[in-house]
Amino acid sequence: MTSLSNQLEVLRTATARHLTVEKRHISLLFDKKDAGQLNDQTIWRIGVAGLEQMKRIDGVFDGDKTHAYLFDEKRIGFVRSLLTQEENERLDAKIEKILFQLSPYLQHFACQQVLEYLVHTYHIYAYNAETLIVTFLPFHDTKIYARILRILDFDWNRSKEWAFMKELQMTENPIPFSSIVKATMAGAHSIITRLSDHISKGVELVGSDFLESKAPVLFNFYAKLLVSLFNDPLQVDEGLLSKLMPFVEHGIKSPMISFRYTAFMVVCQLVLTVKIKPEIVQALTKLIIMKIRAETVTSSLSTLAVICQQQIVDSFSNKAVQKLLRNGETFGVWTAVRDLGARTDLTNFLKPLWRNLFEAARGIDSEGEDSSLALAGLLETTDSNILTAKQAQIFLELLIGEASSGFFIEKKKHLANIRGICARFSDELDALHKEWTSRDPKILEEFLEKYQLKELVVIRVKEDAKKKKNEEKPNDESKKKKTAVEKAEEMAAASEFAKRKVFGGDPLNKARTWIEDGEWANVTWALEEMATRKSYLSGKAEDDVEEFAVELIVGALEKKKGLDLAAVKAALASTSLSPKFIADLLSKHDSTSEKTPKRPKGPRGVANVSPVVKVFNDESLQQFNKRVLFVLELLQMRDVVPASANVFQALFDIVKQINASNEAEQSSYQQQLAVAIVTKLLNNPGKYKVTTSDLDMDCVVETMRSTHSHHLLRDSLRLLTSAVKHSPADVVKHIMSVFTFMGNGLLRKDNEMTLGIVERTVESLFQAIILTEAGDKEKLIEVSRLFAASACDIPAHRRPRIARAIARAVGAENAALVTMVLLAGFCARWQRTTESVAQQTARKGTDQEAYDDFAVEMLGALDPFEQLSCVLELIEYVLRLGGDTLEGNEKQLPLDLAVFDRSTLTLPRLRHFRYVIVSLIARIFSNRTLIEKLAAYDDEELLERALPMSRRLMECSVELDDFAAAEADSASKSCSDAQTQRYWVAFSTRAEVVSEKLRHLLPGGVAARLIADVLKTSKTSYKMCAKALQLANIKLSHNGYFYTDSGINERELIALAEALNGFIAPETSSSDKIMLCQNSAFTLKLIAKHLPLQSESTVLSDTMKRCVQTVSQYQKLDDNLTGNVLLLAGELIRSHNMRSTMQHSVALLKVCLAILSECISKFANAQKAAAQEAARAAEENRLAKNRGQRIRQQSLGGLRLGSETLLICALTCVQRIFDQYASFVCEHVGDVVVRYCRLVGRFGEFEPGATSTPSTSSAPPAHTNGSQTSGNVNKSSVQHRLSLIRRALLTVELRVLPGYLSKAVEELKDEKKPLSALFTLITGYFDASNRQAVVQLRSQFVQTVFVPALEYRSRQRQPELFENIEQLERNVFDAIIAMAGILSEVEFRPVANALVAWAEPGLNSSSPLATRIRLVPLLSFANCFYNAYNSLALPYFGRILEVAVKVLRGCNATIVADSSQLIMSGKRGTIESLEVNLLLTLAIDLISNCARHKEFFSPDRCELVAGPLVDELVNTKVEGHEDRCTKHLVTALYRVGDADPDNFAELLGKILLKTRDNRPKIRYRTLLVLEALLDRIGDGIAPYLTLLVPYLNELDEDENKQVEDQCKRVVDVLQHKFGEQFWTHSSSNA
Repeated sequence: MTSLSNQLEVLRTATARHLTVEKRHISLLFDKKDAGQLNDQTIWRIGVAGLEQMKRIDGVFDGDKTHAYLFDEKRIGFVRSLLTQEENERLDAKIEKILFQLSPYLQHFACQQVLEYLVHTYHIYAYNAETLIVTFLPFHDTKIYARILRILDFDWNRSKEWAFMKELQMTENPIPFSSIVKATMAGAHSIITRLSDHISKGVELVGSDFLESKAPVLFNFYAKLLVSLFNDPLQVDEGLLSKLMPFVEHGIKSPMISFRYTAFMVVCQLVLTVKIKPEIVQALTKLIIMKIRAETVTSSLSTLAVICQQQIVDSFSNKAVQKLLRNGETFGVWTAVRDLGARTDLTNFLKPLWRNLFEAARGIDSEGEDSSLALAGLLETTDSNILTAKQAQIFLELLIGEASSGFFIEKKKHLANIRGICARFSDELDALHKEWTSRDPKILEEFLEKYQLKELVVIRVKEDAKKKKNEEKPNDESKKKKTAVEKAEEMAAASEFAKRKVFGGDPLNKARTWIEDGEWANVTWALEEMATRKSYLSGKAEDDVEEFAVELIVGALEKKKGLDLAAVKAALASTSLSPKFIADLLSKHDSTSEKTPKRPKGPRGVANVSPVVKVFNDESLQQFNKRVLFVLELLQMRDVVPASANVFQALFDIVKQINASNEAEQSSYQQQLAVAIVTKLLNNPGKYKVTTSDLDMDCVVETMRSTHSHHLLRDSLRLLTSAVKHSPADVVKHIMSVFTFMGNGLLRKDNEMTLGIVERTVESLFQAIILTEAGDKEKLIEVSRLFAASACDIPAHRRPRIARAIARAVGAENAALVTMVLLAGFCARWQRTTESVAQQTARKGTDQEAYDDFAVEMLGALDPFEQLSCVLELIEYVLRLGGDTLEGNEKQLPLDLAVFDRSTLTLPRLRHFRYVIVSLIARIFSNRTLIEKLAAYDDEELLERALPMSRRLMECSVELDDFAAAEADSASKSCSDAQTQRYWVAFSTRAEVVSEKLRHLLPGGVAARLIADVLKTSKTSYKMCAKALQLANIKLSHNGYFYTDSGINERELIALAEALNGFIAPETSSSDKIMLCQNSAFTLKLIAKHLPLQSESTVLSDTMKRCVQTVSQYQKLDDNLTGNVLLLAGELIRSHNMRSTMQHSVALLKVCLAILSECISKFANAQKAAAQEAARAAEENRLAKNRGQRIRQQSLGGLRLGSETLLICALTCVQRIFDQYASFVCEHVGDVVVRYCRLVGRFGEFEPGATSTPSTSSAPPAHTNGSQTSGNVNKSSVQHRLSLIRRALLTVELRVLPGYLSKAVEELKDEKKPLSALFTLITGYFDASNRQAVVQLRSQFVQTVFVPALEYRSRQRQPELFENIEQLERNVFDAIIAMAGILSEVEFRPVANALVAWAEPGLNSSSPLATRIRLVPLLSFANCFYNAYNSLALPYFGRILEVAVKVLRGCNATIVADSSQLIMSGKRGTIESLEVNLLLTLAIDLISNCARHKEFFSPDRCELVAGPLVDELVNTKVEGHEDRCTKHLVTALYRVGDADPDNFAELLGKILLKTRDNRPKIRYRTLLVLEALLDRIGDGIAPYLTLLVPYLNELDEDENKQVEDQCKRVVDVLQHKFGEQFWTHSSSNA
């Protein structure tokens, strides 16, 4: 960038931008259109409402004067750009303060309202752009921050730290944290600097207390950013450390706790990542110790501990330790060290600390007070109760090391502490004793004596000696040898078999006898014996076994001594017990509530009463609970539990009883056992058939809602899963109430554990249905429909987990079916939205969103190709579902009927169901997860897995489009109601979106293979081919879609091009083939853009050949077809510089020129016809009696469809040819220039700043049917292409152009606008790069180009074209002036002389009129040349000035009596009269311009021009005399007089003499000139008053009233300058 550009960029402030542009409608909450409709008052109300809400959220917004100032109603309509710099700075401070206060609440809508007001009123998006960036940077990953970035008016290029956001601003996506880290690493860490400065600024504006309490997100982000710099240890070098250490130091020194925590976190991450130099470690530890504060002492010490653990630290700074000692008690340092040591290992921290404390204790570099404090610190940190063995070893080594230097601690507390350490860690003392015994026994002796440790060492030595002696004592018995028989007998006696007693008799009978005798140890023996006998109890009578079981249970509950409870449970667990007996064991029996049993048949006195009832009747609740717990544990041990309705009821009664009690949590184990046993019964009920009445699902659900035990929750969900196969509908109905209700138990927490339990339960539930009802889809549909009934009530955070669980359970083959049932369930209960429902929806969200979320999550859990398969099933179902009515014998399939029975549901629900499915598909394709999963596959794997279904995807997209279009067309043709038509329009739009996404989702390689396959298949329909080409266009338009991992997939592109070449042909027979040729040409153009230049394939050569063959027949082809092929040829020329393209470029250019000529001719004919039609219509309107009669619009141009498109395409092709092969087609430059000029003359020059932006797409625009007139041409696109052709023409060498340009002038000599365009083009050639050629060709240009063009005036004699001629001449003069700009004075003089020589013959009155007219362009050129170069033009004006004087004399019809001697003359209203007036005016102006320069306008020249100028006052016979005198002559006379003041009196006298003319008109106009002249001269006229007054006195009473009045006006001018007394006195003197 140049220095001037830099300076201008510096001046580009926000104020400057707002002063120089129209008002912009910038908004944070509204789009541009809505924002433009909001006034200042409305925005102020929005801001005030947000501020009021923020006051309720945070008290800091209440009562702040800053807020009152910013939100004052007087600020409505505030214009910030008018403030001074000082006022802006004060306003910035207020705005920065409120932004700090708002920063924690960015995602709150009230905060966004306040920001909207600040953006609108104070333009903070421009003035405070960087403040906005850094203040809300912690919210970088939110959408609202992306929206803030989008509205910023910020110079990204000048900002090193924020430049990376420029590209992200365009995408309007949140900024990834990785991008911020990357930008931080790439630069000089200025982002961190900005954040640090921002925090300091915040302390200044809002105080540290606010930041501490309200802005933790700022510190979290700052810490996260700093820590992320250490993610890659290889990038952590000295440079990085040198840049970051100042920030760390600043944080540690900060009084804010959060800032210090940030610094500690960074330090810990740093030392964990890399090894640091010792001097840096030393500096860090010193800084942390020196800046320890009471509130963060624990964090400081923890950081020091981490440093010591990860780095090498021998000692700390003595100065830092001294400060630590002096503040240790105040800050509670030693207490914190003790607490920290109890939680973590401080060995590496204590070692250097103790070393420093010993140094301080012995007085090195410290004062006496420090010595005592150091000893106190040693005492606090060496408590034997908290030390580890390693720490004790280090301390003792340091202690004896100090002893070796002569330092001993003599205080009693320390001595006792050291003795306690040695007593506890005797092994460490022994190791120390052994080491120093060999190292220095004297120091060891002194050490043991000073610290009174000799006794501990002696005792330890004695114990070791005694232990060693015992180990060495011989064992006589062990030496005694035993024989083999003795050894065998000993082993047999020691075995369990020998110890076992022999059991005799029946174990059951003996056990019952021993129970009566209370010999419980023998009962255990009997139970063990029973366990050894297989199926022993199965052969016993049921009554005996039950009575024995009851007796054992009683003994177990009473905890009889000697009775083994495990043996009791094992025995009963293997016993066959009846369901009734088990139900009795689990039930409570009371005499008051027990029903009297019916007497059985038989002899009276025999009672059939259960032994359980006999024994456990009237027991307390506590005893019952103990019995139930024992029985439940017993049943849990059984492999099979006998099932019956009573057993189920008893178990559920236990669960309900505990739920109803206040001790549910204490009895959760009992509930868990009961639930587990029910699950076991359901999984293996034996011969019993479980019914719905057996299952109390309400009890289970209540347990799940209220329990706080995750074990019970998991078991309850398992129970529900097991119950599915017995009663699926009932289970699903109840389980949905669990998922939808938060409850007051463990489920309410919704943590990972509970959600995992719910997820596994749902998965098991559906798996059970799938496995149980294999192949039965109707059962799955039934369960899914029950699930759908409450799906919308499931909390949003549970839906994803449940949906993924269902997906895993049902698999890809059933996922689409479940999805359809879910949506059908929703649509079955759907109804139109009322106002109340809409308000509720706005607060809670719609049910459809819940179902959509559920379906998307469920399908999203599948493999991406499985998702595509499910989508295909959904689309096929929509197609099978049909339209609003079924035709003929169409019927729904049974499975489709089970999903959605259209015969039982209303038409609106059918329509909504169809629309919801299509909307869901669109959302699935928009799911980022699907795209990411597909992106994870490489090309080969994608081809292998996606290609089989890709054709079906394409077919489905076409079928869906056809279905939607057919139904919409049918609704339109049948004149259905408006609602039906709107529905099908909306459905068609959504279906089109789905079809687009279906096609575009295909990966590049798959798409290329599919497209080539479709195009090569002869049976493929036109619509299929069109969709395939559309897909190819989309893929090729987005860079990368046809790319492989290694680069451009050239092979696929070539194959596709070969298939498309077959469609490039001059088609005229079928509209479908014509359209296919057009689309193929467009696709080939995209392929040409992507195919590399070095490709060895000849496919594009064949394409070029076909293009030329096709367009050569353009006269019988559709214009859109020809245009597309031309664009294809142009792209081939642009992107592939091949021999074939060069060979065909000439033929192609000829065709394009022919097309351009035809278009120009048609435009000209259309314009003439339009003029004739307008004249005829005007005449008809004038004659028509009924003025309200409508005039039918007709096509006036007779153009074929798309003729303007053909023009643009031909221009594009010409531009491409000249861009690449200008030198090769140089012989056609003249033809191109002529056509270019004619088109520019029609459409005008291209203006880059025009409102209508030229189309950048090469695709021809589509047009509706009907004739298109020339007025419908896309003007901006034509202008744009013409500007590109101009740029290409300007690259042609100037030396070859004069011949072509002269021919162009000759051909265009009678066409004003094209001729003007030609000289505008010629002007572009005159630049410094062509100077040498211009010097050589300047004379040729004058003779063959400029002079013939200036003859245009002599050929055009219509008065109405007079002004147009002047415009043309100005274009010619611009070219000559541009030539002068690159030539020296000597080089340009021949040009000027040639022009004068060309015009001078016109001074002869006998010359032909065409020759005399040349004087007009000559004098016009002189004035234009002067306007361009001012005094630099004077050297060329010597002869021209003489020509001007001769013109004044030769055109004065009053003085020259003989009209034949006049140079030019003419009657009023003729073209000649206009030209004479112009010629005189130009002559006067030229003299006036020259007279401005006294050095050029000598007295001789003044004398030369004075007479002719004064004589012009009487030249009244030439038209325009009065205007000529007042507007031009006055200025010339004034400047001539000013150039020669000595002769001004003479000049004035000549003027005054004209007032004595006998013609009133001359006297009047002389007075007009005199009035204007006096006004200009001002007070300078005083010396000439004596000359002036007599003439005025003569005219004061002139016979002509007009002259008299004008004289009075002149007198008034003089009175105004010299006073009212002036005229009275002068008159009397006269």
